[in-house]
Amino acid sequence: MNHFRHLAFPFLALAAVLQGCSVAQTPYIGTCGRTPNLELVSLAMAPDPLPEARKIDTWRAIIRSDSADVCQTTIDVVEAETQKPVTPELHSEVSLGMNEVILDSLASYRLSGNEICFTVGAYINNNKITLESPRRFCARTIDRGWWSMR
Repeated sequence: MNHFRHLAFPFLALAAVLQGCSVAQTPYIGTCGRTPNLELVSLAMAPDPLPEARKIDTWRAIIRSDSADVCQTTIDVVEAETQKPVTPELHSEVSLGMNEVILDSLASYRLSGNEICFTVGAYINNNKITLESPRRFCARTIDRGWWSMR
């Protein structure tokens, strides 16, 4: 009987590990010791300038964090007025100081109109927040059929 106990132990340990792996995950990653103050320092699209009908390739956000913790967060870029997403959500880490985050653009997203402003959101510690910024980040038509955020 003792022999069976020794054989059963590895299987019980494996079952415990696998059970821990099967816990349902939230669709958002966003944990940190305390919710940091996050500030959007810069937001740029590439290419810039951009022809009117062309897809934006990437977005580059510079985010400042005041937390000494490395914080798991989910980041996205949306149109400021409509809250229409322009990027898929990206799981990223932010840490103390400046953090560069590169996001892909949604394949279907195109600029239209004369001016569109954008905000960056972060999901962290079960809260969705819009990052504060010292200025607005907007794309404008600059020449016949061209857009720029500069």
